[in-house]
Amino acid sequence: MGFLQTNTGLVVGTLTLIAAWFLLNVLGRHGRNIGSLITRSLRRPLLIGLGVSLYSTWITHWIDKRIDVVDQLTLKRLSATLLIITISWATLNVGHAILQSGSMRRWIQMDDEQDEAMLINLLGRLFTILTLLITTAAMMVNLGIPSAAIATLLGGAGIGFTFATQQISQNFLSGFMLFFNRPFKEGDWINVDELQGTVESIGWYYTRIRTFDRRPLNIPNSIFATKPIENPGQMYNRRILANISLRYEDISKIAGITDKVREHLKQHPHIDQKQIILVNFNQWDASSINMMVYCFTKTTVWAEWLNIQQAIFLDIAGIVQGSGADFAFNCMTLYPASSSNPNQVTQLLSPDAS
Repeated sequence: MGFLQTNTGLVVGTLTLIAAWFLLNVLGRHGRNIGSLITRSLRRPLLIGLGVSLYSTWITHWIDKRIDVVDQLTLKRLSATLLIITISWATLNVGHAILQSGSMRRWIQMDDEQDEAMLINLLGRLFTILTLLITTAAMMVNLGIPSAAIATLLGGAGIGFTFATQQISQNFLSGFMLFFNRPFKEGDWINVDELQGTVESIGWYYTRIRTFDRRPLNIPNSIFATKPIENPGQMYNRRILANISLRYEDISKIAGITDKVREHLKQHPHIDQKQIILVNFNQWDASSINMMVYCFTKTTVWAEWLNIQQAIFLDIAGIVQGSGADFAFNCMTLYPASSSNPNQVTQLLSPDAS
């Protein structure tokens, strides 16, 4: 630094800047891909920053020799500050140039251009904040501020920044989780915290689904980190579960009906025979006896499952009626007491009875 403050140092520094300008121009024009991009990004901050640092240091030193304005320590700190600013400027230029490069876009490998631009913009802001924090710390050290005070200040700033961006960081990190873990994909039907719909796009901040009434719904990604995710789109089978009510007077026939229905399901081509099949009389209800039907279809497509379920229900209806039984409905049956006169009961129920 002392050499650059001399006239000889000024000449050598000037020649070095000219040579650097010529070299960076050549590399910028004839370099390839990322190397050429970095060279073009470095050219302005290096030439301007180093030039300002060189000439301002020489001018300040020249004035100080004639008029005692500043001491040597202050002059060195001024030169080092200008150098730190130059390096920070160059780092920011190179970092943003790399983030905007085609190589970075190919490395990210995102199909949605909007999500890609949002991610690159976010990475650029985080890189800028980190660079400015390091630059501030370096300048404070250069100015003689104690390291303990710098650590305390930066720690407090970091805590404050973390609290201020807590929700944003949660959504962003949850977006990374969705990107790498893939609990669901676009086109899946999902159910999260009673929010149901078909996934249209998975972003870095929120995920957009289309509800069953065709409304768009944007869900913050942090929801997926704290709530269970049900993904029927990745199930292996669809379940058929029904409780079929028969009349109490058909109780002698229900055993034969359950056997016939169970055998029918075991021979049905659309029912997965590897899964459990249950057909049983399982409940005494107020107005009926109930038969449970439990099985799984091979298909997971909703429309196909509905058609198969409808066909099976109609087959069960045929079995029930073919067995001489029938389905129950809500009703109340009145039985006269054994000691009562039936004619007297009929007279009491008659509208004309007084």
